[in-house]
Amino acid sequence: MKSIVKIEKIKTLYSPAFRTIIILHASLFLAVILIAGSLRINIQGVYIEKILQFPHVWNTLAWIASWFNLLLGILAIILVTNEFHYKTFRKQLIDGLSRGELLLGKVFIFASIAIYTMLLVFACGLVMGMVKTSGLNMGNFIQGLGFLPVLFLQSLGYMLLAMLFGFLFKNTALSIVSFILYFFPIEPIIRAIIPDMAVKFMPAKVIANLTPMPDFIGISMGDMLQVTQGSTNPLQDIGLISETMPLLQASTLAIGYCLVFIFVTRVIAKRASF
Repeated sequence: MKSIVKIEKIKTLYSPAFRTIIILHASLFLAVILIAGSLRINIQGVYIEKILQFPHVWNTLAWIASWFNLLLGILAIILVTNEFHYKTFRKQLIDGLSRGELLLGKVFIFASIAIYTMLLVFACGLVMGMVKTSGLNMGNFIQGLGFLPVLFLQSLGYMLLAMLFGFLFKNTALSIVSFILYFFPIEPIIRAIIPDMAVKFMPAKVIANLTPMPDFIGISMGDMLQVTQGSTNPLQDIGLISETMPLLQASTLAIGYCLVFIFVTRVIAKRASF
């Protein structure tokens, strides 16, 4: 296992595509939160900047970070398809590694990238929260931290689905186009024709909804963030956004989908010609 991890780290860290996309990902995320942090919006005494105070900052930044998960998916595809393009998978098989070990190495890399995403949000949330929040206390700091492991799961889910497309098509451009098209319009079309009760269980919808949009109205008016069960979002109440399933249920389904993505990819890898 150590040798697999060492090889994958070397291949990934020395990949120009990896360095470029990670720098782009971090830069875009930091640019958005810096812009958000500089806004001073006051609507009839309601201050929008409360969304960047503890404990709401965790939900806000996790939601913003979710915008860039497609970029991580594209990175995952590039890392997988490069293995076919440069025939490094074939070389590793000749050297004695199994196909399962090759897949395990990629899952390790994607989990590491998801951890990076979680730590990036934590660091930015810590700084932003301390700057924006007056009267800090441990309770406010801890509340909402659960969005970080949920973001980890979401980022990993995007990359594992992207990995499946990479193993399926082997071609970088075709895999990326297919991956993006699945999110729009393929799955939305499927959701439009299946029964309503099944819509919320579709994989892209489940994974995308793990980090819900913050309750801007409730937070800005001093209400508690929608973290506990039973709380409602005013935007849902007036029909501007659809109701989502409870976070625990969505997380469980997302874990299940991640396992399915790995299993299907393993089946493909066993039959693939490297």
